[in-house]
Amino acid sequence: MKKILTAIAAALLWIGAAEGQTLVQTVRGKVYDAETQAPIPGANIAISGFALGGSSTADGSFRVANVPVGRHDVVATFVGYEPVTLPNIMISSGKEVILNIGLKQSVKLMEQVVIKGNTRKDRPINTMASISARSFSVEETRRYAGGMDDPARMASAFAGVTVGNIQDNAIIIRGNSPKGVSWRLEGVEVPNPNHFAGGNVAGGGFTSIFSSQVLANSDFYTGAFPAEYGNALAGVFDMKLRTGNNEKREYTAQIGMMGIDFASEGPFKKGGSSSYLFNYRYSTMGLLFKAGLIPSDQVPVYQDLSFKLNFPTAKCGTFSIWGICGIDNNKEPVDKDSTKWETNWDRIKYNWDIYTGATGISHRYSIGKSYISTTVSASGTSNKMDQTRYDDFMQLRPNGNIKSNTSTLTLNSYINSKLSTRHTLRAGVTVKEMFYNLDISSTIDEKPETYQNMILEKGQSTLAEAYWQSRYQLSPSISVNAGINASYFALNKSHSVDPRFSIKWQMAPKHALTLGLGKHSQLEELRFYFVRNSKDGSSYFPNKNLDFSQAQHIILGYDWSIGEKLRFKAEAYYQRLYHVPGIADSSYSMINFNQDWGFHDALVNNTKGKNYGIDLTLERFLTDGYYYLATASIFDSKYKGGDGVWHNTRFDKGYSYNILVGKEYDLSKNRIFGINVRFNYIGGERKTPVSTSESIKERRVIYNESKAFDEQYPSTYYLDFTLTYRTNKKHYSGTWALQVKNMLGSPIYGGPEYNYKTKAIEEQKITMVLPVLSYRIDF
Repeated sequence: MKKILTAIAAALLWIGAAEGQTLVQTVRGKVYDAETQAPIPGANIAISGFALGGSSTADGSFRVANVPVGRHDVVATFVGYEPVTLPNIMISSGKEVILNIGLKQSVKLMEQVVIKGNTRKDRPINTMASISARSFSVEETRRYAGGMDDPARMASAFAGVTVGNIQDNAIIIRGNSPKGVSWRLEGVEVPNPNHFAGGNVAGGGFTSIFSSQVLANSDFYTGAFPAEYGNALAGVFDMKLRTGNNEKREYTAQIGMMGIDFASEGPFKKGGSSSYLFNYRYSTMGLLFKAGLIPSDQVPVYQDLSFKLNFPTAKCGTFSIWGICGIDNNKEPVDKDSTKWETNWDRIKYNWDIYTGATGISHRYSIGKSYISTTVSASGTSNKMDQTRYDDFMQLRPNGNIKSNTSTLTLNSYINSKLSTRHTLRAGVTVKEMFYNLDISSTIDEKPETYQNMILEKGQSTLAEAYWQSRYQLSPSISVNAGINASYFALNKSHSVDPRFSIKWQMAPKHALTLGLGKHSQLEELRFYFVRNSKDGSSYFPNKNLDFSQAQHIILGYDWSIGEKLRFKAEAYYQRLYHVPGIADSSYSMINFNQDWGFHDALVNNTKGKNYGIDLTLERFLTDGYYYLATASIFDSKYKGGDGVWHNTRFDKGYSYNILVGKEYDLSKNRIFGINVRFNYIGGERKTPVSTSESIKERRVIYNESKAFDEQYPSTYYLDFTLTYRTNKKHYSGTWALQVKNMLGSPIYGGPEYNYKTKAIEEQKITMVLPVLSYRIDF
């Protein structure tokens, strides 16, 4: 053992040792017009603090060689455009840094308000967005404590976003259900991109399928989003995959508790302009289980693949082929000794397989000051679960059987045209052909004699969207974004027309006011439309004619750039929800939906809701080695269902406070140590009181639905931290990371259960501390 420890220590010292020489790397990329995507030749690129720089060529390409490793600001300028600073870009010896820099053309009037160039890393990439939107980098998903390389977990640090519990990455945006969040990839909507998607909460999962090795900077929206985003009520993740290095082959290998990754990128052939990029991951626990090193059967096994192939042409634009896929398996054994059973789950066994994927071909073609973007994609999810349960006579009986196969063929095409210096127009259409093969059976209230088929349907339908939106610069200080989204669902011939509008006034160089208004709509999961009921011996579909759920958003924002690296932001909002499905004459509403694969009730569009509150953000961007992000959200979320009574929603937590702090230390010219800490204090989720005497009599939990969500779980606090240690060697760079979620062991509330031993209703509560250690090497 002593020799082993000595060898490990020697290896760590070898990895961390800094070479005496100054290590350098190449920074290159392209400069383009942010609104037309056209290349900008002659733009100046500089590395702040160094006499290093260059100019872009005819195709917008630039190259700056011999940039010392470490964090540096990259500044891009061009006459007639607002300068852009990309702050604190991490330069490492392992890989070239490839940047795509969009410049926005300036508007000059005689009485011009002088506005400094964009140094705000949080500004959304989409120029049509001006409120409740921000961009994030893949580096932040790791650096932010609690991020765990997962975009959804990272976003929970932003104002207006809360979480359920650490077992799931579902997020609650401004009091809305997690199922109201839409995920986009390369411009098209994709299925829930998480491993074990919807296992606990619809809209969430265990961890993201997206690999941090292949993601590019992306946008996140929390309300009043632009017209191009349909079929979402709460928020949007607009994810992008980066393009691989087209000049040099590079590799990444990572091993950690969450998985073992390998990534590669480079040109298809030397001297060519095309490139590939892919990452494959297999869960570490799954490998250990397959190798027989973990004796338990209850091990989540998952794997995923992400890729992008890029093919620029001289005259026909740029083609790309991209995709993600995830494969998951989990099984729950059962103890046949009934004397050991405490809750209902102890007598249940299941096997769950889920396959999720999306792939597409995208094409972008520029014509003068316009470009046309077209994507054809195929996506889908196959969800199979076989669940059995021991009855009171110790017979293993069917309890649930899910065979849910859904897929979508999508055609998305839009044109973006810069009509003048002031006016940019974007218009497009999306057609989704949705296929379904659903076979879902379940018991009612866990009673074996009620086992029956709830859904059995196969077919296809169409969802079509068309949108138009414009960005108009009224003056150097006032800009307007306006548009409209129209949707049509062929299954029941329902439609929705959703106008969107926002205006931003830069009333002073450091102060801005923004107003956003928008109507939004969303469909339910396809399975809900095909719930089958019987009447007079005949089957019918009570939910087939459900209309879109609707929401109107109004947001007033104030933005104060206190300094070059410090900003304060406040947003007050009101959301009116209506036409949300619920059960007639009941407090049950889909506005509170978590998950229920055995759902079998008739629904009508009878629910109203309202969410209102204020989000505050104070953020210091990473500068001089440290940063912080402090957010506070105070909100109220109510609904009125079929019973005609206003209730709290399940997600009416009331408040959420976050403080995230990080510091990096340069241990030497080639080594950086980082520490990041996050504290989160949030109100408890709402719950419905239990009818105790009736529950004990029936030996199962029965709720008092007339008092829906009248009670609340205790407030929850989470302390997360991340430690990173980066080393740069001549031909590679390495990063150790220790990420710990819920360091203080704050309890997780799982809901009430009947306890067979105590013959009482007891609240299920567990404590989980999740440490994740990993090592990554880039070469």
